[in-house]
Amino acid sequence: DPAPGADDDASGMAGVLAIAESLAAAAAGGPPRRTLRFVLFNAEEHGLVGSKAYVRDQAAVGAPIVAAFQMDMIGFNAKDPRAFEVHAGYWPLPEVQERSRVLAERVARLTPQVSSTLPPPQLYLSRGPSGADRDPAERRSDHASFQERGYAACAVSEDFFAGPDPSAPAPEPNPNYHRDGDTFVDFEYAADIARAVGAAAWVTASM
Repeated sequence: DPAPGADDDASGMAGVLAIAESLAAAAAGGPPRRTLRFVLFNAEEHGLVGSKAYVRDQAAVGAPIVAAFQMDMIGFNAKDPRAFEVHAGYWPLPEVQERSRVLAERVARLTPQVSSTLPPPQLYLSRGPSGADRDPAERRSDHASFQERGYAACAVSEDFFAGPDPSAPAPEPNPNYHRDGDTFVDFEYAADIARAVGAAAWVTASM
């Protein structure tokens, strides 16, 4: 498939690598209480293959994963208000969704401290099994592999979906999603989102 993937998902991968570099420098002054792992998964488009295999192996050894912050497509933005999304919905296990919501709200709370030009993220939860009551990203990206094994997780992305409520700005999905025109990334926007995710990961690891 001739898709360069600059936004989907080289933007998210670059964000992971940039956060890893930044937090490694921060840890030189004293590591956080918990271990941080930076993981890049393959074959998401083919059924979350890489993340399912990883989380299956972690669950098999009882890995005490307290949080997973995933970035999927954080680079497309062409107009204000520079909106972005955090998805925590998981209807099958309300307790997992609740712990995932805590992570999503942590990203929201830290955003103005580290990325002051971003508005608060749009927070998506599932309030029913289908239709408009369901988080549109539920089970659609690598964070879902963690949730289905009982781990708290959220996915952070550019403003791709409508909602989550009538007051939300109109979505701005990448017009070249899964196409060979996926070559544009707003680097400052992607960096702002990555800073918010990195801050949430650091705070979580330090708790």
